[in-house]
This record gives sequence, structure tokens and C-alpha cells, in this order.
Amino acid sequence: MLIKKNALLLFIVLSAITANHCSEETTKPEDEPGAVKLVEIDDVLPNPFKGFAPWVGDENPVYECKLQQATYSWRDLEPSKGQYDWQKLEQGWGNIAVTGKRVGFRIAAAIPGSGRVHTPQWLIDQGVAMRSYSIDGETGLAPDWDDAKFLAAHHDFIMALGARYDQDNRVAWIDIGSYGFWGEWHVWMNESLAATEATKQAILEDYFTAFPTKPKVIAFDDDFATKYVTDHGGGIRDDCLGEKESNDWYLESLTNIDPALNDRVWKTAIITGEFCGSDEGATAGTTERFELNYNFIKQTHWSFIGSAGGAIDPQNATHRQNLDKLLKTLGYRFVLRQVTHAANITAGQTLNLTIQVENKGVAPFYFAWPLVVYLTDSDGAVVFQQPTSIDIRSWLPGVHTVNASVTLAEEIPAGSYDVKLAIHDPVSGVPAIMFANTGNDGHKRYLVSRLLIN
Repeated sequence: MLIKKNALLLFIVLSAITANHCSEETTKPEDEPGAVKLVEIDDVLPNPFKGFAPWVGDENPVYECKLQQATYSWRDLEPSKGQYDWQKLEQGWGNIAVTGKRVGFRIAAAIPGSGRVHTPQWLIDQGVAMRSYSIDGETGLAPDWDDAKFLAAHHDFIMALGARYDQDNRVAWIDIGSYGFWGEWHVWMNESLAATEATKQAILEDYFTAFPTKPKVIAFDDDFATKYVTDHGGGIRDDCLGEKESNDWYLESLTNIDPALNDRVWKTAIITGEFCGSDEGATAGTTERFELNYNFIKQTHWSFIGSAGGAIDPQNATHRQNLDKLLKTLGYRFVLRQVTHAANITAGQTLNLTIQVENKGVAPFYFAWPLVVYLTDSDGAVVFQQPTSIDIRSWLPGVHTVNASVTLAEEIPAGSYDVKLAIHDPVSGVPAIMFANTGNDGHKRYLVSRLLIN
């Protein structure tokens, strides 16, 4: 009898343990509204407007890139006055509608090391003086930036450039150039070639007039120009990432303009740049000096790197891990944390959602792309979709809780539906940004909850 009692007691204890274990591991039934667990993933995501930006026509050996960039010679693009060779500028862009790889570009009138003159010959023939320079062992000719004929011709060219590309959805950003070596707004070691502030402002005004809608960045090398651009809503390009001295120089330059500049501009405008020393500098900057540059990029809120550094070839497994970490940090990285709403609703009524999202990157997304709510049936077919009024540009690094309301169509049949969220590219009209979550249905729509429609 005692043995039977002990056996019964043991059975009760084991049953209780098993029941407790099952209650911890079992989730709500699949078909119960709200029974979705949002799970973060650690993958590198090939999202638009962030990451690496190699030279136009180049491919990154490992990562899928959504940006590419190039510097173009004014001489090549306007071989005769008022006659523009846009085909030369667009060469190598590829079918961006297929690749999703947008372009950023800069114009230059003096490119050291090229062995060529980059100011149009017809402008030289009009009498614009060409002045010799020497930099990094290279010699060449640069125009007299202050010449009224140069400025008038430049104005006409940039207006034509803007008329063609300001509304071109293939173009991601404009790197304000024209002045200085490589269009980088400096005449290093050749200060006698420097333009007046009036000339610099005229060139800058041309860009802001011609490209009112495109994001614009400028190399930080000229304090006057950097202040003008950032005061007018533009961003900054750091053309020498990689070593402590160059990184400190960037911060010191910004502080000289405005002690708050580094903490202010990135919230509304792109910060980008490239490594010093081309491919070798990019490799060294992401191996032996990785932590230095990783921390600097976080401090200065970069969105993408290139062209020097846009196609870094990993040297080993550790280097690959560094690059993965860098790519997950550059720009934005959205993680859906929680989505709540009523468990059931009647078709035709308004569904109110509370969405918690975390941006684990170092910058916001700078474009007004809509966050869209979907309902899909048990076969995955879309029965409803509607954009919300949420402005994802406000998702700075950190956690955000936002509210959205969508009015459901009256003709939706009663039943249980998957609720999904997606961020649309307004150009293509389809989802285009990946969240760092599971639940991607293969169309960049993310399952966040379930809803019962009465």
C-alpha cells in the first residue's frame, strides 16, 4: 500500500513538472489573434541608401550594394557649349529598376592624376585662364574659378544637369563639386588658386537652385562651403577616413564651424565619406584600425562608405566579421519590437495600432517612404493594404512607439487574417526596406500579428 501511495505521489509530481514545462514552451494557437512573436535577426540586410557605395560599374566582392557613385569631368559632359553628353554620365549605371542600385555623382573641373584637362575647351577658348598646380607629385591645370565667364558657364551647365536629374529616381544624392581638386572643395598646397567666398557662394547657389529635391552633401574641406551647405539642409562628406589624425581633423573642422555641428546635421542630412589611401587604406582601416574607425563612424553617424572602401575584399574571417558589424551599424537598422491592436474588429471600422520599433543603426532614413499595413488571408493573398501617416524619418537611433490608424474596407469577409507591415519605395510602389526580423513573407512584408474580422 505504501508503495502504491509513493508511486501515485511521484506521478503527481512528474505531471506537475511536465505541465509547467509545457506552459513555458507553448505559444498561443496559430489561429488566435495576436499570436505572433516578433523575433530579431542578426543578418546583414541589403537595404537602400546605406552600406557600401562602390564606383559606378564595380561590384562589391561579398555584399549586395544598393548605391554606387562616380566623379565626372565637366569637359566630357559638355564637349560643346550647350551640348550635353548625358549618355557618358549614365554609362555603367545599369538597369537600376532591376538592381535597385541608385547613383550619386560629383562634377569636377580639375582632376589631379588624370593627365588631362577637365575644363571644357570651348570655355578655355572664350578666354578663361588656366593656372598650373602641383599636388601629390601630380601637375595639371585648373580654371580661374573667379572668372565671370567661368561662373556664367558653370551656372548654365548645373541648371541643365538639374533639369535632367533632380527628378530622376535613379539618382540617390548629389555630391556638390565643381570647385577645387577632384571637386572636393580644396586646393591643397596651392592656396594661390583659391576662389573668393563670393565665387564659392555662387557655385553653391547653383547646386541648391538646380537640385531642390535631391539630398546634397559636400566635402568638409572648406569651412565656408560646409557651413553654407549645412545651414541650407545639406549633409557632409568626409573624404579622408581611416587614421586618428584624419578623423580628428574632421571633428576639429566641424567644431570650428559650429561646436554642435556634428551632433546636429546627421539628424536630417546624410553623412558619408570614403577611406584615405584607396583600397589599401580601406583594408587597413577595417582590420588593424577597425575599432578606431567603427567608433568614429558611430560618433559621426555615417550612412554609407565609398567610393574608396565601397568594394573591400575581406582578408579573413575576422575581417569579414568586422565588415558585417560595420554594415549593420551604418545608416538605419529597423527592428520591430511590438505591435498591438484590438483582437477583433468589424469590417469597415478603424483599426488602431501601436507599433514599437527600434533603430539600431546610427542614422535615420532620410526619405518620406510610407509604412503600409497589410491584411493577408490564409493563402497569403492580400485582401487589404493602406499606408499609414507615420513619418519614418523621425526614427532616430533608439526605441520609438508610434500610433497608426487604418480604416478597413467594408467588403473584407469575416475571418482570421495576418497583419503585416512593410515600408514601400514610392517610386516602385512595392515594399523595399527589410526589417531585422523574422516573418518576411518573401515580399518584404513582415508578419506582426493576427486579426479576427467579425
